[in-house]
Amino acid sequence: MAESRLSEEQQKKIALDLFLEAWDKSCEAGVEADLLCEVMIYLSITDLVADRGEETAASLFENLPDRIRDGEFSLDDDDDV
Repeated sequence: MAESRLSEEQQKKIALDLFLEAWDKSCEAGVEADLLCEVMIYLSITDLVADRGEETAASLFENLPDRIRDGEFSLDDDDDV
């Protein structure tokens, strides 16, 4: 994969904008948000496993429940992603 000339923050912004656009189109087409969540998580994990391997991918999720409980993924109105 070629290295991007964009900063990591720029790449994240573009990716987020594109995913949100696809999300909105899917919802407008009648796909439920809960199902979209499951699909996005599944696709993310399968891509991560393919890219980094099962052990590395698994290690990234070992502390996930604690991170969720600690509010890392709870967005406030003034949080930037």
